[in-house]
Amino acid sequence: MAAIALAASALVPSAAHADATDLTATTTFDPLDPARVATFEVTAKSASGVTDVHANVRYGSSTAEPYATIPFTQTAGTDNDGVWHAEFHPDIQARPGADYVEVLVTTADGATKKRTTGFWDCYTTTIQGFTSAPAVIDADHPDVTLRGRVMLQKSRDVEPEPAPGARVVGAGPDVTTGSDGSFVQQATGEAAPRSEVPRQGALCPVTVKADTTVRKQATVTTGQIVSINPYADRADVVVRGKVVRQGAAGAVPVPGQTVSAALDAGTPSAAFLTSGATAADGTFELRFTALRSGALSVGTSDTAFLTGGSADLGRLDVRRTTRFDDLRITPQVVGYDALLYAYGYLRDYSSVSLADRPVLLEFSTDKKTWRQASTARTGDNGAIYLSDASLKKDGYWRVRFAGGPNYAPVVSAPQYVDVRYRTWIYSFNASPEPVKKGKTITVKGQLFRYMDKELPGPNAPVSIYFQAKGSSKWTQMATVKTASNGWFSKTFKATQDGTWRAAYNGSAAYLASNKPTDYVDVQ
Repeated sequence: MAAIALAASALVPSAAHADATDLTATTTFDPLDPARVATFEVTAKSASGVTDVHANVRYGSSTAEPYATIPFTQTAGTDNDGVWHAEFHPDIQARPGADYVEVLVTTADGATKKRTTGFWDCYTTTIQGFTSAPAVIDADHPDVTLRGRVMLQKSRDVEPEPAPGARVVGAGPDVTTGSDGSFVQQATGEAAPRSEVPRQGALCPVTVKADTTVRKQATVTTGQIVSINPYADRADVVVRGKVVRQGAAGAVPVPGQTVSAALDAGTPSAAFLTSGATAADGTFELRFTALRSGALSVGTSDTAFLTGGSADLGRLDVRRTTRFDDLRITPQVVGYDALLYAYGYLRDYSSVSLADRPVLLEFSTDKKTWRQASTARTGDNGAIYLSDASLKKDGYWRVRFAGGPNYAPVVSAPQYVDVRYRTWIYSFNASPEPVKKGKTITVKGQLFRYMDKELPGPNAPVSIYFQAKGSSKWTQMATVKTASNGWFSKTFKATQDGTWRAAYNGSAAYLASNKPTDYVDVQ
């Protein structure tokens, strides 16, 4: 006996305090039974006791109007925990197909609960004499012919009879059986063709699979990168290629094949990029935006008739643009053998600070050949702090970030730094102190320059200034040349109290000196 059940509904109480529990409803229906009787069984428990069990039968839909009501009889147990049965004789001529049975269980507390079960009233259907040819198919020979005869059997005590006008699906276009139930179907490009009679009228469903074997052909995928901006913030990439199969007569283009592009395929860091279909001639073009570097490949998956394949297109180098923010190289004029500083920030195109990245300070005399002067790593906020000691030559300085797997390199604009010798005035003195008004004041000192060692500064102009007591203004009194030993001296007539100062103001090769002062009291 075959049990045929429709989807059961959830318990739906009609009163708030219904006490029916463990409610089940099942159907047993044997379509080959000459009596064609559907048998129903209900089990239920109830503290107050079951008082009535009956069912409404609906045709074609669970919401259709009932066309029959079935009473149930208790066959085992008690009203509190029992089993109820009922039988029903459907009319397949009037109502072939689905019957929905709504079982209603009423308990002594006045509540009713329901379950929905059902059965399909149809004749057992078979496909006799089924054949399929050829036995082996491939991409060059994808056609299969399926033949058979649809038969129906009304009960087990009669022989099957032809089912004319039955719809057969599953392989190629739908067909309809002839007067003897026979059919012929043509399947093209189907790896597992089948002939299927779906539920229709008084026919039960049946499916028969063709006995065919697919001989897969190997494919070859080729491709190349035809366009890329490797240092863009979001690199636009164009890949073109072709997919062919190894047919009986040689390589044949494969149209409509899905081709996918990926980075680092087969690794934990694999990333799908895009996919597209091949054209009629087997060619494809893929366009995508790559956000990082990686090994680029394109490939196809296995299909029913073809094996997949892939092509490695090499490394895709995509790195985010970087930049220096607030970068300064200072001072622009620096003393011989002094310190040069470079500071600022290293960031990417979206202003994200790049921490713990190596940056270089480089020097060149001609902006062509550069040498590394010093190196450092950026701070947590991308801060750059570089320095170089013992500067001895004029030249150009720049900061460089060499880049990395995810970031493009960046180089600052060259900045010219003028290296000059430092100077210093020693032993500065204005005397005598004090001095009588009208008498002579001698102002003198010695100028030195600093190269690789300290040397006197000969033949250098030294300016002498005077600031009267109580004034904030300096007045240049004279300019004198230093002697070969760096000494300078100049006499003035004492007229008022004040401060004397000397200064070497620098040149193209020398920095300005210090500005020593000396106060003289004129009495």
